[in-house]
Amino acid sequence: MKLSISRETLFKQLKHTQSIVEKRTSIAILSNVRLKATGNMLETTATNNDITVQGKTEAFVEQEGVTTVSAHKLFEIVAKIPEGIMVGIDLSNEGDRLSITAGKAQFSLACLNADAFPDMTRVDDGVTFNLASADLKRILAKALFAVSTEETRQYLNGVYMHVATDGDETALRFVSTDGHRLARLELSLPEGAKELNGVIIPRRTVVELRKLAETCDELKLTINDKKLQAEAGDLIFTSKLIDGTFPDYQRVIPSDNKKEMDVSRQALMQAVDRVSILSHEKSRSIKFGLHKDNLMISANNPDQENALEEVKVEYDNDDIDVGFNAKYLSEIGGHIEGEDMLFYFKDSTSPVIVKDPEDVSSLFVVMPMRI
Repeated sequence: MKLSISRETLFKQLKHTQSIVEKRTSIAILSNVRLKATGNMLETTATNNDITVQGKTEAFVEQEGVTTVSAHKLFEIVAKIPEGIMVGIDLSNEGDRLSITAGKAQFSLACLNADAFPDMTRVDDGVTFNLASADLKRILAKALFAVSTEETRQYLNGVYMHVATDGDETALRFVSTDGHRLARLELSLPEGAKELNGVIIPRRTVVELRKLAETCDELKLTINDKKLQAEAGDLIFTSKLIDGTFPDYQRVIPSDNKKEMDVSRQALMQAVDRVSILSHEKSRSIKFGLHKDNLMISANNPDQENALEEVKVEYDNDDIDVGFNAKYLSEIGGHIEGEDMLFYFKDSTSPVIVKDPEDVSSLFVVMPMRI
């Protein structure tokens, strides 16, 4: 294999593939990126056995060939080569060394035979539809914070995507929960997505999909019961899905929370941030004391220190005292796009609904804490 390629083109290609490669793995070849030169194209492939990213880009190929080298070492080398430089890649006749040349710099990398490199099968069956990248990135960002990190409940370690029907309205819905908070987001149902079965997209895949969405205006998704494939130009991203049944999340979304509080998002988040300084270090618990047009936020800790702050709100209902984890409130507030936040209460012990007046397609639920 012998070719030359512009530094910028190679850097862009490797940037997408190297991010999924594990630096420490018991299977040596999974630390490598596969380089395959055919025709006038260089194909790069990286995988961690759950996610595979493959891309093609133009190159000046003098001799076709295929090999694998350390993904992180190759990326670091290319990242530190000055812009505007042509990079030469030459595989030795024995196939055990890859020579990289750039200007006056020369590098020699150890290779592993590409025959042992796993190749995730493309997704050819299932449902195919297109999504605007900006919409998908925004939705996944709002859902990611509520994904569980507990390995004991693997079915909560991802974002549940399915087709939801509410009356005459049908939407593509994304749900995540860790048992303490829940995020439910919706997009207009894309053409071709109607037959989609509910799937759980793993947390790591959600993170990588958000990166991929930054590279193009639209993503083509192909999904079956086992895998998700996303295409962005010449990049093809394939991931396994979580094998499990997502819980009936509708049961934890209250339908009779009638007590509404309207509050400035900025004022509330700043008050929560200040008061929580003196909250319990482990529980991060704070208390809402809600009265007519007035919210008292308080906290205390085992050192008998305490904090209290008053926030002006719009509220005209019964007094309520309810406890929250300050971190959970702050994370929800960080995903509210409007200037205000709407809270819907039932009593001191029931789940609380939080809505964004500027984004009616989003809904959040947070469980109260005992105080």
